[in-house]
Parts: sequence; structure tokens; C-alpha cells
Amino acid sequence: MYKIIPIIILLLSLLLPLTVQSQALIFSFPTGISSFPINTIIYTNFVQGEINITSLKIGDSYLQGQLLTNGNASLQLNAMILGKYWAQNVILFHQISSNTFYLTLIVNVWNLSGPFYNTTLNDSEVYQGLGIIYYQGPTFKESLPLHISLFMDIVNSTLQFGYDINNHKGIYFTLPIIGLFQIGGFSILGLPNDLELVWGGPGGGSMVYMNVTATTQLYYFNGKSLTIVPNAYSIGFDTAESAYGTKVNTYLRNIFSPLAFESPGINTPNILWPIPPQIKVNQTENKIYVNISINGEPIPDQEVYLETGFPPSVAAKSITNSSGIAEFSYENYSFYEVYFPGNYTLSSAYYYSSPILNSLTTKIQTYYQQLLNFLKSFQNSFKNGIKSVLSKQSPTTTTKQTNNQIGFNMYIIIYILAFVIGMVISAILIRFKL
Repeated sequence: MYKIIPIIILLLSLLLPLTVQSQALIFSFPTGISSFPINTIIYTNFVQGEINITSLKIGDSYLQGQLLTNGNASLQLNAMILGKYWAQNVILFHQISSNTFYLTLIVNVWNLSGPFYNTTLNDSEVYQGLGIIYYQGPTFKESLPLHISLFMDIVNSTLQFGYDINNHKGIYFTLPIIGLFQIGGFSILGLPNDLELVWGGPGGGSMVYMNVTATTQLYYFNGKSLTIVPNAYSIGFDTAESAYGTKVNTYLRNIFSPLAFESPGINTPNILWPIPPQIKVNQTENKIYVNISINGEPIPDQEVYLETGFPPSVAAKSITNSSGIAEFSYENYSFYEVYFPGNYTLSSAYYYSSPILNSLTTKIQTYYQQLLNFLKSFQNSFKNGIKSVLSKQSPTTTTKQTNNQIGFNMYIIIYILAFVIGMVISAILIRFKL
């Protein structure tokens, strides 16, 4: 089959329309949640992404500006292994009604440094010379609401791909591999080693129009327990697939258990956490009142410091009360600085009593500002990302196929070939570092 694909691709290129759909030119991103720490690198043997979906509408998808298919999208849990291997645990969605979907599990594993040698895996495709392993797992027919958990685990030098889809659970593929997942630093391709759970088109670097309402979260095993990632962004950095029509914001009802909230809208690259709180200071004749809040909600039980002198040193410490207010005595300071050191989801923040000191804020680079700098520098890295190989097959049923199903199968043939094109292009770019 794959020996004749180049010939089919050449023929297909003559048959496909060359008109570019203007709607497909809208800028999009891998949409969801990702984590990439700035000042540290996390090594772990277990990563997991969770999503709870209450509504989902999948529209048209496009490849290189041309209409590809309708009602198909991918949800991808992606992670780097020591910056050398890229592992993808993917669900390919096909919408068949307003609240019903076929969900097909897909594995992609890329060796970014060369081919997989002496690798024989049952029912999987190993593209020797390109360093790609592809496997198609089971298909489920599910209705909303959907609870989905995707995980990857490295146990005894074996990489396991697992799932929990509305209580259908299992490990569906294993692969011998040596290493740990690396969150932070850069791969040998120069891509960020992020951990990401993101929506995108149905493979090959495609983009998709879609609306979803969902909450999502990323976890890793810290050696003792499953832990929420220390920082999070609203876009992914490694996969080349993208989505348009869904925005991602922070849900911080519990600041120690944050969530990403996905809803219809236009996604822009932003930091989900940690984010700086709002600091308001009210000074009286003998007191300084500091109000700490996030999105108008007070934050109790937080340490706040009053610093004086130059360079600043701690003069007093206080804890915010149930109204988010910390109280200090005012002792006729010529100037002072209020410093909030931050916590799990809130970054550090400052307040200066003197306009002169406020000019110093540009010289103080908080962790949040470092995250912003990274985001601005790498928010378009997905343009050079890796194009997933996802081939959705027609699910086995005992019912007679409708005309719509037959038409869908024809689309399948077309975009499987498109996936192969994307796969080959990506592999060539990787091999020759173009």
C-alpha cells in the first residue's frame, strides 16, 4: 500500500482544487493547556491530561488552505522524552450528531535523531528511515458529556499509552524505550519540551474550526503523588495542528487547584497560571492596609511583606484575612515596598509608595514576566512543529451505511493521503534540519 502512495499523491495533486479558502487563512493555535517551566526542568515517568467536555461542535478542517473534511478534530496529549523522542497519545474525534462522536485512539512516536532500528511491533506501522511509529487503537461511540483522561507512563523501560473515556479504561499500546518525560528545556529540533493537551485539526498540520466548552488539567508524577503542572499556557508549542473558535482562560475558584476553562471564542496566547494578583494599598496616618485579590475575589491566608530601605529589606510580615487584607503599622517611612512572593498559581507582585521607585519595576523581572517573554518568543513555534500522522478508519458497525457515511469514507481516503504528505515533509525537515 505505502509503496504506491507517492504515485497516488501525485495523481491526487492534479485532482484537488487549487483555490484557497479565505476562511482557512485565519490565524489559529494548538488550543488547550500546556506547561513549560522557565527556570527548571521536570523529569518524570508519568504524565496525564484530563478534560471534561459539556459541549462540542466540530466544523470544517483545512490543510494548506484547502478544505479537507468536516466534523473531524484531534485531542492530543504530547510530551518529549529527554528531548529526543516525541510521544503523542491522541483521540481523533468524528462528530456524527450534535452530541455524539466516534473517538479513535492514535499513537505517534517520533525519534527526532534518526530511524527506529530493529523495531517490530504488532499491528503498528514503523516508517523506517523516517523515525516514526504509528498505531491506531480502539474506536468508541460516545455522547456528551464526556470525561476523558489520557496518560503516558514509562515503566521498566516500556512506554505505555492509556485512556479513560467515560469509564472505558485501558492501556492500548506499549513500546520499549529508555528515558523520562522532560518538561522544560529544548529538544534537538529546538522546539520547547512542553507537556500539552491541545485541540487541533485531524493530522498533517491541519487546522479546524470548532467550539468547545470544557475544563482541562495537566498532571505529572513528582515521585510521591500526581501533581498539577507548576505553570500553564493557553496554547501548545510542539504540534503543528491547530484550532480556531475556542478560547482558553483560567478558572481559579481554588487557587491551589487551578483549571483551564475552554469556551467558544477567539484564543490568544496567554498565561493561565501563575498570574499576578491585584494589589491595592490604602495608607492612613498610622496604618498601611494591603488588599490582595484576583479577578475581584479576595485572597485570604497569604503572606505579604513590607520592605524599606535601599536595597529593600523586610520590615514586617503580615497575613491576609478573610477579606484579603494585610495590615501593617506605618512609621513615617520615606518610601516603602509591598511585596507579595506568590504561591502556586499566583506570581509575585510589587507595590511602591514612591513614583520614583515605580520606575524600578522595569528592572525587576518577575517569574510572570519571564513567562510572558517566553510566550512572545515561542507562541508561533507550532508553525515549525511536528505534523501528526492520524488516519481515521471507518468504524465497524452492523448497520447499512448511509450516503453521508460513504461520503465521509471518501474524505477519509483523501485526508489519509494528506497526513502522509505532512508526515513525509516533517520527516524530511527533521532529518535534514531544514
